[in-house]
Amino acid sequence: MSAASATTAIVSRDFLGPSIAYFNNHRVPAAVLAGIAMKDVFVLQATPPSCMSDWDDSHGVARSRSWRTLRYAYLLLMVLAFSLEINTIFVATQVSTQLATATGFDSKSPASLVSFLVRDFEYEYSTVRCHFLTGLLSFTVAQALRVRWALRKYTLLSVSGMCCLLTAASGMLTYTNARTVTYGGFGALLRRNLILSMRFLVSNMRRGPMSVITMTCFVLTVFFALCGWFGPEFVVGGYGEELDDEVVHE
Repeated sequence: MSAASATTAIVSRDFLGPSIAYFNNHRVPAAVLAGIAMKDVFVLQATPPSCMSDWDDSHGVARSRSWRTLRYAYLLLMVLAFSLEINTIFVATQVSTQLATATGFDSKSPASLVSFLVRDFEYEYSTVRCHFLTGLLSFTVAQALRVRWALRKYTLLSVSGMCCLLTAASGMLTYTNARTVTYGGFGALLRRNLILSMRFLVSNMRRGPMSVITMTCFVLTVFFALCGWFGPEFVVGGYGEELDDEVVHE
């Protein structure tokens, strides 16, 4: 059973408490991460400190396409991390409430907590796992870009700090793929969550327009991200900034 088919749960008595604890264990760190992401999302768009101004001017940072790409990639990754963690908080809270207000108990108890969650709450289980991990990875990669930007005057140190955070991100992904208990790794988890999300939205189309609006917003997110990233205003001109040196010479 999932949120797509019912609002009142009939659950296994043996796994009621552990299930609530499982979702709470994701909700709390997701809330912390979402708060940090929202606080720092625009930090690289601020005017650089005076100690960096001369170096930026001498190295053409304002005209550099690569530095501009880094700053906007950071912003988009932080927005993605915030969005995913907020959805993790929402889904975890909703399913915890559904479990806590269960009106009946299933007499056929599954073998394990994971078996119970996959059987009765697979959409919520996969969404919380997938969105929390993806948001965490997005946040970590964004911080790697932030270190590269903050220490750009010191190339070796900035690259070292960036690689340190990328090591943490790749290590988390490696551990997830090696120790995952369901779906066979992060890629399979992501694919399964996309399938379940589409099924959830399609099954709820008759209940109102929100499913269509959600799918439309997702498509527009991807479409405009690709158009904006590869569009001439970003690649060539750059939002009111001067053209890159190589473009000017041409």
